[in-house]
Amino acid sequence: MRSREDRMFTFTEEKVPKALLTLGLPPMLGMGVSALYNIVDAFFVGHLGEAQMGAIAVVAPLTYLILGIGLLFGAGASSYLARLLGRKDYQEASRCASTALFTGLGIIIVLVVLMFVFMDPIFRCIGATESIMPYAHAYGVPLILSLLLYGFNVIFNNVIASEGATSVGSG
Repeated sequence: MRSREDRMFTFTEEKVPKALLTLGLPPMLGMGVSALYNIVDAFFVGHLGEAQMGAIAVVAPLTYLILGIGLLFGAGASSYLARLLGRKDYQEASRCASTALFTGLGIIIVLVVLMFVFMDPIFRCIGATESIMPYAHAYGVPLILSLLLYGFNVIFNNVIASEGATSVGSG
């Protein structure tokens, strides 16, 4: 892993094309793998039947909600963090990162609990029919549980990317 000085060099002294590749390539690869996962998932589930594929379509928006919350706190904090780190204000940067992480996770925990409590109405509102509902539950329960880790991952990846450690958190 690169030292803090090496990462700060990328921000302050490195030529722009090389800095863009160094900082941008790992997150792009991580997003590509994530998109590939969704395509492969849809391919295999699509062979099971229409109701099963419908369950994925009904449950997927919950993932995007958590992604949005994670990006709100992660990407929002990363801009401010990068400026703080550029000023070498490490104490305020630490406080900012902690606030973003714990506030974002707190909101995600509340949303996950609400998703479990109101699972049926949420699925119906998104478009689940009676034939889709059992599959939506089978797919939704483990997915909703995993959203806690997913939300943490999104926030944390953005926070550490603001420090220039993009290859640590991508994926």
